[in-house]
Amino acid sequence: MICKNYEDVEPVEVGKGVTVRWLTHKDLGGDEYLHNHALRMFTIAPKSEVSIHNHEFTQIVYILSGTLIFSVLSHDGTRKDRKVGPGDYVYTYSYEHHGIRNPSDSTPVNLLCCIDCVGDKENCVPTR
Repeated sequence: MICKNYEDVEPVEVGKGVTVRWLTHKDLGGDEYLHNHALRMFTIAPKSEVSIHNHEFTQIVYILSGTLIFSVLSHDGTRKDRKVGPGDYVYTYSYEHHGIRNPSDSTPVNLLCCIDCVGDKENCVPTR
């Protein structure tokens, strides 16, 4: 068993006003953990965003605090925005175009993001 506090994990800036803590990942623990998923904690500063993007892995985003706008693009390019807050979760499928924006002037957003580790599982190695 591995038991830690999120504050034991150093945050890494991955964009202007966006930090991530890799709580679990491919390099944590031995092979007995299988490393099929990784759990990350993001903090999105006020007026910051993660622009629309996509990737092979699916993800589940769970909002801990704050309110953000979660955007997805449908296959025909139609954009759908959804306001989400504490207790809400969003599940995006493989290659679904999505992004997030914190509209607040003063309140950061904290969220958990669980991703599946695909192929060689290198998408589940913390960015350095």
